[in-house]
Amino acid sequence: MTRILARTGLALLALGTEPAWADPRCARLGQPAYSATRLISTDGAPATATRVILDGARQRIEASAPGEGRLVTLITPELHAIFLTTAEPPVALRLAPPAPPRPEPGTHRLREERSRAGTTFIVELRGASGQWHAVERNLCRRDGVLLEAWQWWPEAQGARVVETRQSNIRLTRPDPALFRLPHGFRLVEPPPSPRP
Repeated sequence: MTRILARTGLALLALGTEPAWADPRCARLGQPAYSATRLISTDGAPATATRVILDGARQRIEASAPGEGRLVTLITPELHAIFLTTAEPPVALRLAPPAPPRPEPGTHRLREERSRAGTTFIVELRGASGQWHAVERNLCRRDGVLLEAWQWWPEAQGARVVETRQSNIRLTRPDPALFRLPHGFRLVEPPPSPRP
């Protein structure tokens, strides 16, 4: 999940938007408060279903967890944290805010394609050959709700493709309590990273 959060930084950078939106991929169109079912698939593997709730700069992502609990990620201007709803003791792990990548000037650009379904924002990077290559495509409804996304990420062992689809979209103003830790939960710092 942290890897996916860090990847949204490329869209943020390419779109030239402030991090005032929980999901910057469609922020140029505005973005109503909404909830949706989000399916995420990596490299063609079976999709993982999550429930997302967005309101301005706040986002809550809920996924199935072993047993009866839910794994919840909170992303707000004040807090980046993850917790298991049935955790004993009730603790949440603080996550570091993702740092957007900083590509060299002139190495990326944004294109738009309009269709009946909405607007597709296409992020392209210039390759070593000088040709432009699409690395991200985000189909957005006219009101700024993400419908589909395709992202290509180079890695040491090749590349990874992440596909996202949203359905069951409901425009609704969520309870602000959904973007805070539940009563009784304590926020803890992550353990230090092992040194190489």
